[in-house]
Amino acid sequence: MDSLTQIALGASVAAAVGFKPFGRKVLLVGAILGTLPDLDVLISYQTAIDNFTFHRGFSHSLIVLSALSVFLYRLTLYFRPQWKAYKKSLFLTILLPLITHPLLDAFTSYGTQLWWPIPVQPTSWSSIFIIDPLYTLPLLIAVLGLWLKKNTLKWYKINSVVLCISCAYLILGQAQFWYLKQKLTIDPIVKNSQVFISPTPFNIFVWRIISYQDDTYYETFSSVLNIQNTEWQAFATGRSLIKQFNSTELQRLEWFSDGLLSFSDSQGRLIATDLRIGLSLYYPFSFSIAKREQDQNWLVIPSQKMPEPEVSWEILMETLQ
Repeated sequence: MDSLTQIALGASVAAAVGFKPFGRKVLLVGAILGTLPDLDVLISYQTAIDNFTFHRGFSHSLIVLSALSVFLYRLTLYFRPQWKAYKKSLFLTILLPLITHPLLDAFTSYGTQLWWPIPVQPTSWSSIFIIDPLYTLPLLIAVLGLWLKKNTLKWYKINSVVLCISCAYLILGQAQFWYLKQKLTIDPIVKNSQVFISPTPFNIFVWRIISYQDDTYYETFSSVLNIQNTEWQAFATGRSLIKQFNSTELQRLEWFSDGLLSFSDSQGRLIATDLRIGLSLYYPFSFSIAKREQDQNWLVIPSQKMPEPEVSWEILMETLQ
């Protein structure tokens, strides 16, 4: 999720468990801890695919963040021994903003390595867009109310209600996700294919659906209200381009994207595109991974991120129609 959402969520959950014993300062603590895991973007790896796939790695691990919470908790008590009377509230004030960050990220399509360093598939429940005002704004209003208003008891209660609503919003997204997935099983396009479902930008009511097969993937847009009226568009996956090609970076990208990639030959460069993030006319994560040699074979090169295509509201609306 975007940084503003993580700041608002971190401050909100910190206030829910720590506002009464510690006051307004927990809002700042929660905001800082809530955005701390994303500081891994400051780490520059050797290649573009490494930067892409190592993000949401160790810094988003529930194992790492739980251990960090224990360390910060003990460090805080060392410098503030008077807070021993509020041990439970103090620990939760530290723990919850840290772990709710990767848990919320796991609801997006990107993929979050919740169990790093255990080498399992990144978690992606794919039921909320990375920017969703309907989720973020209520949290932000509640946090600002606690920070700015004098009637803190009233806003403390409002914050608790808003947190419950935010959880209900995530549950609603998951309910739609699983409803669509179940109903799609009767569609002949979906049979014997890998299905990917994700919300479209800024909402959880219109969904993008991919049916991925070896040489072709199909894309459509739907909602729980018009599941019977799906019209699919067919696109080539381009996998024929890599029948005689493999590389360590390609293997990692395949693992991270769960194989939902398309390939193209652009001016003698092999381009791999992650189909999970974006729309049919706009994919922000494309990587150059090889170049043509004179014998027409692919030569592995360090991956480079391709420029993101321009997008406009007109293109977005045309795609969703």
